[in-house]
Amino acid sequence: MREIPLIQVPQPVPSSACLSCEVCCRFPESDSFLRPYFLPTEIRQAIAGGLEAASFSDLSGGQVNLVPQPMGEGYLCPAFDPQTRHCRIYEVRPLDCRIYPFVVMWNADHTGILLGWDTKCPFLLHHSAPQEEHSPELSLDSVRMALPEETLRMAHHVAASLESEQIIVLLTDHPQFVTRFQEDVVSIQPLPILTEHLM
Repeated sequence: MREIPLIQVPQPVPSSACLSCEVCCRFPESDSFLRPYFLPTEIRQAIAGGLEAASFSDLSGGQVNLVPQPMGEGYLCPAFDPQTRHCRIYEVRPLDCRIYPFVVMWNADHTGILLGWDTKCPFLLHHSAPQEEHSPELSLDSVRMALPEETLRMAHHVAASLESEQIIVLLTDHPQFVTRFQEDVVSIQPLPILTEHLM
């Protein structure tokens, strides 16, 4: 069983913004394709951290099983505590969560893998464009052009880590880690080495 090297990702979104958010760790459907993907070692760590083994359909790797939202509609990650708004396994949260709101996904025609920023994270739209430009119709190109240099530096760091030899080997064993194309994700840069190994 391969161990997962810890990718140190600078926190792109302040904790105060995360704790006031109503988006992360919550899902409209029980089988949402956006559920976090856990690699085998991450599953073992999550169970050791207090999650039930039943939270995972496949202990050899896969997406976590969601639980019904206790107060309202929708579903939650079983690691999310809705009372405190904290992750119960934060210190051993999976790579998928460590890099969020960066997302690893296929491009539209499934010919390459890219790193993007998920616009479902409200912090992005609030801080990436001038206030007068904030609107539901704000184009992804506008958001991309307005991304701060610091965000782009973080993206390059994450991309380099994802294309390191250790991570490439892990993701080659678990290609489902790469999500399908999402129209509301801002494309930041291609991941050609990962693409070469997973094609």
